[in-house]
Amino acid sequence: MQVPRPFVLAVLLAAAAAAPVRAGPDPEVLALVRGLFVTLQPKSFAAGREYCGFIGRRGDGALVASPPVQGAPASCAPELPDGAEVVASYHTHGRFEIDDWGEVPSDIDLEGDIAMGVDGFIATPGGRLWHIDHRARTARQLCGIGCLPRDPRFRIVGPPKIAVEYSQRALADLLGR
Repeated sequence: MQVPRPFVLAVLLAAAAAAPVRAGPDPEVLALVRGLFVTLQPKSFAAGREYCGFIGRRGDGALVASPPVQGAPASCAPELPDGAEVVASYHTHGRFEIDDWGEVPSDIDLEGDIAMGVDGFIATPGGRLWHIDHRARTARQLCGIGCLPRDPRFRIVGPPKIAVEYSQRALADLLGR
């Protein structure tokens, strides 16, 4: 029996409509964050500290970044931007350390953004850029080694291959938590 073509087309269209759509990060926010990371990465490498902050949207629609805060080697507590609704967080992962998993977001990074209900952006010592999608509850690598400034001490170590996307559970497993 041959299935009529209109029926096959209708089934394919229905399946495509039901598939989840990944919108990705807001392009305006992404452009602002990339610019911040170009400036912050060298400072983060030199100090061996994370730098962090928030991106907010003012009432007039303009995006603003809170001033970057220097944190500890593996943590940072950003300040909220004045007069703006927070739409994203951002932070660097400091300098390259041979025994550190700085090339991937931590499960704690993901957990914090999910709890706040905002997306997050993370720059690694190898120059990778990660996006935390709080709705999908995932961390996705937007671009690989060297797409942002890279620590001159950086070497490829750790897992043989870093995935493009991780769930919170997968990150916790990877980091041995």
